[in-house]
Amino acid sequence: MADLTNRSRFRLTVKNSPGRTRYFPFNNVEAVQAAMDALRAQGFKPHVEQLDESWLVRIREKGHKPLLSTFKSKSEAQAFIAHSMEERSRGLFVDYTASRKVTLAQLFVRYLLEEAPRHKSHKVLAYSLEGWLADSGPAGVALLEGYREELRRRGQVVRPAKFQMRQSSGELSWIHKPLADVTTVDIELFINDRLEAVEPSTVDREIDRLKSVLTVATSVWDYPLRKNPMVAVRRPKYFNERDRRISAAEEARLLEALAQLDGEQAVEARLCELAHAAMRDQVFSSPSARKKVLAQTRRRLLALAEESAQVVPYLQVFYLFQVMTAARRGETLGLTWNRIDFEAKTAFLPETKNGLARKLALRHDLVELLQDLPRDTERVFAVGLDAVVGAWTKACLMAGVHDFHIHDARHEALSRLAESGKFTLPEIQVFSGHQDLRMLMRYAHLCASRLAHKLDECFKDVEKVRVHRGGRRFLNKRAGVAPGALMDGAEPLTCSQSAAVSACVSALQEQESTRLGANVIAFRPRRTA
Repeated sequence: MADLTNRSRFRLTVKNSPGRTRYFPFNNVEAVQAAMDALRAQGFKPHVEQLDESWLVRIREKGHKPLLSTFKSKSEAQAFIAHSMEERSRGLFVDYTASRKVTLAQLFVRYLLEEAPRHKSHKVLAYSLEGWLADSGPAGVALLEGYREELRRRGQVVRPAKFQMRQSSGELSWIHKPLADVTTVDIELFINDRLEAVEPSTVDREIDRLKSVLTVATSVWDYPLRKNPMVAVRRPKYFNERDRRISAAEEARLLEALAQLDGEQAVEARLCELAHAAMRDQVFSSPSARKKVLAQTRRRLLALAEESAQVVPYLQVFYLFQVMTAARRGETLGLTWNRIDFEAKTAFLPETKNGLARKLALRHDLVELLQDLPRDTERVFAVGLDAVVGAWTKACLMAGVHDFHIHDARHEALSRLAESGKFTLPEIQVFSGHQDLRMLMRYAHLCASRLAHKLDECFKDVEKVRVHRGGRRFLNKRAGVAPGALMDGAEPLTCSQSAAVSACVSALQEQESTRLGANVIAFRPRRTA
């Protein structure tokens, strides 16, 4: 049995008087009647109608769970009733009411609270989803505030509401549709809008985040869909693999620039120390007076700071560590002293990009560089990410090295390993920490020389005879017998040479046992005395 109830609003109108139009909830008939009576008393002829904007469907049938759902039009509700009854009769019915009662935006909030903390890239994921909620209109802002309030209640860190670095998207109203009504067209319109603001690679990552939310909603939270809208989504095509290599001259200039920055940082640290000691007991009438004296003191102590500063080559060693280990930037900056085994020449990384622990192999010269660094901090490179990126940018500018990123040092390290011809791709994979060998195929062409040497080693003794295109057969150079040794008047063959020639002749006779042409020259070895 199926019941269809109109829950749309009532609209009260007066002909030629649009200013008197009023709307009433479907369950407030008394207010509608009172308004009509008041208008009639004033001499008007009001007209009332119930709109077609909200219909409640109730399906009750023995042997099945009661079904309750709301639709925006009567035609949609009737189609749902017919489809549900037909599928129930064939035993194929799937209850989509849960997917019609929740919006995608509400699922974003649930995903942020329950699933996102499980991901290693939780902060980046939360940044995207929070941004989408903020850009989707008042309803999204209300959901975002509720989410932040829940974080405060749990005692977790809340990102400031005004903090924003992303490129906003205005094509996000669709996330407030019921989950069952979200279509592939909605997502593709969003993708097209984003492609006008950000790079295709950024959009591709956002598609992955959206796909993750829908996968969890349908597979874990049991919100069924007739068709997952992500199935037919077309991803943007792009190619962002970098193949930037650094030349020997560029590397020398970059190391020199990094050394200069190491020196400047050491001088600045020493100057601050000296200035603080010199001004420790002084009293100033105002901040401006203190600032003036500080500038004078720094100028006076600069020479002493330059003379007494102890330069630690943090930036130089950081670059060499990258190009000798192919470590990722975050892995290097997070490395602690207690995870370096100087005897085994390894550095243990408990957590990497793919979530698995691995060990870095350290060259002997890199171990010596690390041993020269001070160990007064827990981390090997006790500098922040912003400081490293800023120093790298400045050093590249000073050295005239253009378009060379920190991550390019990882590519450089793997390229040098492949070019050496001494390592196979699986060995390079262990060195780099890649889970998928396909990621390393870009280095396959650099291993070609090793492959050529292996081919030579494999087949150097296979054929002792080479075949001329005319059909004649000749002894190969690897037979170990000079042609002159087979001629009349030549010195007698040694035992090893005689054995080699006999083996070659036997091979020829075997190959030509059925057909020995007249154009084949068979050499007869001379007997030794």
